[in-house]
Amino acid sequence: MNTTTTPDETSFTGCLLGLALGDALGAPHEGKPPGMHIPDCSSTLTYTDDTEMMINLARAILECTTLSRQEIVRYFASNYNPARGYGGGTLKVLSLVKDGLQVDVAVRSVFPEGSYGNGAAMRVAPVGLAFYRDEELLEHAIRESALATHVHPVGVDGARMMALSVAFVLRGRPVEELTEYLSKKAQTPEFKKALDRLKITISGNPSPKELIEILGNSVASDRSVPTAIYAFLKHGRDFMKTISFCLSLGGDTDTIAAMAGALSGCLVKEEGLPGECLKRLEDRSKISSLAKGLYLTAQS
Repeated sequence: MNTTTTPDETSFTGCLLGLALGDALGAPHEGKPPGMHIPDCSSTLTYTDDTEMMINLARAILECTTLSRQEIVRYFASNYNPARGYGGGTLKVLSLVKDGLQVDVAVRSVFPEGSYGNGAAMRVAPVGLAFYRDEELLEHAIRESALATHVHPVGVDGARMMALSVAFVLRGRPVEELTEYLSKKAQTPEFKKALDRLKITISGNPSPKELIEILGNSVASDRSVPTAIYAFLKHGRDFMKTISFCLSLGGDTDTIAAMAGALSGCLVKEEGLPGECLKRLEDRSKISSLAKGLYLTAQS
């Protein structure tokens, strides 16, 4: 895969709509074992906490003068629907923040060692879009967005890998160079090892069972982010093939499909997304509007 196209508005809308579609299509299959799980666009596609947190992060980027973890978590805490499938720990953190506890205290009181889950990675695509032109600003925004709920280095590094991947694709860099680029950027031993495994695996054709053993399909950041990147590298020019592959792995299907969907959507742009599915996506207009706002922010 390769793209040298200058990013335009449809790359931004494609990214966020792709994330939401992957999330909504993957949600009915979350927790299932590996198998032939077929994406279903026959009814309303309702998203989960993955997309809701992405929406709130995008709003924070667009509306806050200074982007900080305190401001970001305020958006998360003020605009969440517990029925969307939030993890119990995240719900506790948001509830404590809503009650007035400082974000760092709230996070540490629930996760003393910090969460190494993929929650910071699943929502971070707006950061990669808004700050793709400036690596210093991008790194700062990644860290602040992650630390709003995830202070474990592995959780933060997962968000870095996803945001850097979005920015990489948006810049029109050769996609086949993505893994090597990320290997140089990874900050934790866990992700360095995971990316080494990804480099070896991408040249082969492992079965879903073998891929799960090598890269994972769980909520752990280092056992799901590399899997989503693998799905993108293998199938990213065909959005629905990317999502179908993610579903075939079972496990944390909504989040893996959301992350891979964001990357694929960024590459193929909005016109490369399945129209029949887009028509049924919950809050499609809101998500498109936020993506367009991020496009304008990125150009300023």
